[in-house]
Amino acid sequence: MCLLLPLCGCSWIRQQASRYPAADVDAIYRTSHPNTKRNPVILIHGFAGAKIVRSSDNATVWGAFFTEDAPLPSKPEGLRALALDIDTLPDPVNHQDLLRIEDDSRATELLEHARAGALVTTLDYDVYAGIVEMTERAGYAPCRSIYEPATVTNEPACFTFFYDWRQDTVGNAIALGSFVEEARRQVEQARTQRRIESPDPVKFDIVAHSLGGLVTRYFLRYGARDVLAEPIPQITWAGSDAISRAILIAPPNFGAMEALVDLVEGIDYPVFNYEAALLATYTSFYQLLPREHHPLWLDDVGNLIPFEFMSASVWRDNEWGPFAKDQKRHLEVLFPSLTSDLERADRMAGYMDAAFERARRFSLSLDRHPDTPSPTPLILFAADAEPTLAKALVTSTKDGKIRLKFKKDTRKSEPGDGRVTRVSALADERAVDGSFGWLSSPIPWSQTFFLTDAHQSILRSPTFQNNLLHLLLDTPPEP
Repeated sequence: MCLLLPLCGCSWIRQQASRYPAADVDAIYRTSHPNTKRNPVILIHGFAGAKIVRSSDNATVWGAFFTEDAPLPSKPEGLRALALDIDTLPDPVNHQDLLRIEDDSRATELLEHARAGALVTTLDYDVYAGIVEMTERAGYAPCRSIYEPATVTNEPACFTFFYDWRQDTVGNAIALGSFVEEARRQVEQARTQRRIESPDPVKFDIVAHSLGGLVTRYFLRYGARDVLAEPIPQITWAGSDAISRAILIAPPNFGAMEALVDLVEGIDYPVFNYEAALLATYTSFYQLLPREHHPLWLDDVGNLIPFEFMSASVWRDNEWGPFAKDQKRHLEVLFPSLTSDLERADRMAGYMDAAFERARRFSLSLDRHPDTPSPTPLILFAADAEPTLAKALVTSTKDGKIRLKFKKDTRKSEPGDGRVTRVSALADERAVDGSFGWLSSPIPWSQTFFLTDAHQSILRSPTFQNNLLHLLLDTPPEP
């Protein structure tokens, strides 16, 4: 699973080997199941957590590996299928053009299991199946998207919101707004059919993992609209009308240094690679990057230095990511309409600058302190027991090029879950401005929980599931 789902992160074997005795959550919460006053719930996945299918032939381009219908991303066909089609963007490109990029591949369902072809059989690997099964065992109706027919039941509804995790996070938050409205309509219709009268409007508990937490936070703050063109967008809490509680699991609120590693170097595995040029097409990936103005950059002797990396000219001059020499043949695949290396590099640079600008505006929209309290309680689950890359070494070569060195050591690592640091999950500003005392964060957390699991395996942690079910089943939402 670690090989097959590299973008999700994994240390499942090590985590399982070091478990404390697990609580019997099925027995503990059995008496809570009949509570019909519980809110319906919406489960939201993180990066790489939805199946991606090519529309032209229904081939699975993400979610199945080494199977007959799964083109490998290391091959031109697979690279083209899994990349966003940035070749169709206008030239020059504006950051607002990235709200939604037209593409032949699309998200089709929550990735509960990933399929991997082997020599004699096909194996299934749990991605989000565990949390879906836990929710259904806890007395919710079978989890489904709004596009599937509902099961006639008196149990609270469970919805799965899936989205194209390659696309812009604001666009996905807008899609979440439409999803919530339709899910609310379906719940209200079911209440009417069962003659259930309630003076209260339908509200949902959201359980969102990783990137899904950023989608949720944006929607809560601004609702289903794009505010990134506004100089100082007003936080209206427009999305809170339908959300009773937002439970965020391992959210990269201040970004993740590991995302910068992937965008600079790509992801190399013995069997196939995720090329830097491929990852560079994902608008969402730029919105997962660490903040360039945070104290994350070290010189050769370990001193903190200022460093600005969110400019395509920096990447191009230093041959990072899609501008590395070995990426030229992949740019030919991504820009089939262009005829020269220079044209393709220019087009990639134009797209990257628009994506950087959009990411910068997105970060500012989430990092601002709200003027009014959040009507929706925000609850955090994060892990802080694994050394996690937090800083990078900025050095120069003899030919004057800048190199970023990411090898983990005590200077560069902080407590986290292997991908997201505790500081990032909390959006802890004390680590940014050097202050001490009480937690300072643009997120008005109502509760926080810290565990010892890794970024993806936290969802399978019995301790996490125990505390999550206590919130959902035993704890009434605030009025």
